[in-house]
Amino acid sequence: MKNLFLILLLAGTANAGDNCSETIGSTKVQEEHEITTSVPKHLEGATIIVRLANGKESQVPAEKFKVVPRRQQFVVAATTVSKTISCSSKSSNRFSLLGGYGARNGLTTTKNGNNVTVETSSGLVGGAQYQVMLDDFFSVGVQGQTNGTGSVLIGVDL
Repeated sequence: MKNLFLILLLAGTANAGDNCSETIGSTKVQEEHEITTSVPKHLEGATIIVRLANGKESQVPAEKFKVVPRRQQFVVAATTVSKTISCSSKSSNRFSLLGGYGARNGLTTTKNGNNVTVETSSGLVGGAQYQVMLDDFFSVGVQGQTNGTGSVLIGVDL
């Protein structure tokens, strides 16, 4: 009985590990890259004229503005992937103390001629119990009581 209790105690210590969960997330970030170029010699001092659909015109200096095809404007969308691992260590083994009222000792028999008398004594009984969780649902354990009763337990968590 003592050896079984020690084996279960050691198994529970070895089995009590970390519960880890992994979370993978992604974030989309837009970056705009500026294309910097110097003014070409033939455009120095030039004026850019923009004529709108309604016929109005506006003028801007070529040193401040440039006219480029739309495909040369770079907007980059980068996706950043992050991986988070969080662990929590929880002890899922159980130790319980118990007490109650019941049979304290075994049976006592006395013979008197042709008569046999069987007696038992009742009173307070104490005990201890230890359970080891094998996984999320199943457990095994041992229980001992002061009246000499020993038990092996198999449990299921619902």
